[in-house]
This record gives sequence, C-alpha cells and structure tokens, in this order.
Amino acid sequence: MFEKLVGDHLRSKHGKVEFPISTDDITTLIERDVTDLDQYADLTMYGTGVEGVTEFARAGKPRVSISNDVHRFENRLRTTLTHEYGHVILHSYLFALEQRQLAVDGNRKPNAIYCKRDTMISASKTDWMEWQAGYVSGAALMPKTYLQKLVAEIQHARNIYGPCEPGSANGEALISAVVSGFAVSREAATVRLKILGYLGREQAIGNLFT
Repeated sequence: MFEKLVGDHLRSKHGKVEFPISTDDITTLIERDVTDLDQYADLTMYGTGVEGVTEFARAGKPRVSISNDVHRFENRLRTTLTHEYGHVILHSYLFALEQRQLAVDGNRKPNAIYCKRDTMISASKTDWMEWQAGYVSGAALMPKTYLQKLVAEIQHARNIYGPCEPGSANGEALISAVVSGFAVSREAATVRLKILGYLGREQAIGNLFT
C-alpha cells in the first residue's frame, strides 16, 4: 500500500521512482493528506522524548507536528515524518468514530497520538498503532520491491543464501547497503531487513556453494 503511495507520488513529481526518497518529497506527500504540518513544534509540554504528534478530527484531515529537535538528525526526521504519515493514513478513520478516544495524560488530548523516539521504529505489537506506524515508516522509506533488488545484488556478489546474522560480515554488508541506498539509520535498516527475513538465524547452508 505505502510502496504504491510513495511510487505514485514520485512519478507525479518527477516522472520516475528513485531511492532514496528525498526529505522534501516525504514532506510534500504528507502535506497532501493533512490540514497542517508543523515541522518545528515545541512538544516538550507533552513529556520527555515526544518527537511527533498526530491530532485527528472527526471531520477533515489530521494535523501533524514534528519536534524542532528532530531536525538535528536527518535520518531521524525522515523516520519521524513517515511514522506520523502512517498514523495519518491508517488511523484517521478510528477517530472519525465518535466513541474513539485515548486516555488523557497531563496536557495530552484524547484525539491525538504522541510518539516517542524509543518506540518510533521498534514498538511492541501490543502497542498496535505504534507498531503499524513504525512498519509504515520502513515500508515508505525502504519499499519491499526496491529493497529486494538491492539485497539481491549483495547476495549475488557475496554468494549469500538465506538469512544472515546481523553481526556477521554478510549481515553488515546488507545493513550498510540499505543505509546507503535508502538514507536511513542503521537501526531502521536492521529492523526492516529482519522483518523481511534477510537478517536472522543463519541456516545450515551459508551460501550457494559451500
């Protein structure tokens, strides 16, 4: 779903799909589906570590705020933007229902999701809205079809067959290639490669020839 959204957006702007997607293209994609995108918000009132907020309306598009502190780190900004985009696309309908409210804590509103850095990429599935938004971030920045092509080149060059241990030489080669090819952090690349089965417990046969 998000590979198509990103691909269609890039084709409409540039006539082609290339990765890494630029931060500007991520921003214009989100702006299309929200009433307002505030990229330099002061979110300290909502608690320590809150880097993104998506506020929903029963009628109309959501509003997204990104902490001004995030801009110190380009990859973190890209992850935060696409994470909040996941909330925008997947969860707006929930808050359109009159009965949908979240627990109020301090200054927080019951119709908004407050996202912290430590759950931005690897939230537990029990925190299902954060997990889904984290999955979207990976799918938007590292779409499966394009990641598969990049991984296949590394696998062919290094005679890799099956998953690799993250700390192995082959695992490091895959992670580094994804970091470079999609302009993401090592953490985001590692999580995405694990989800797609490229990183994990190595099989008995380590490569195509041994």
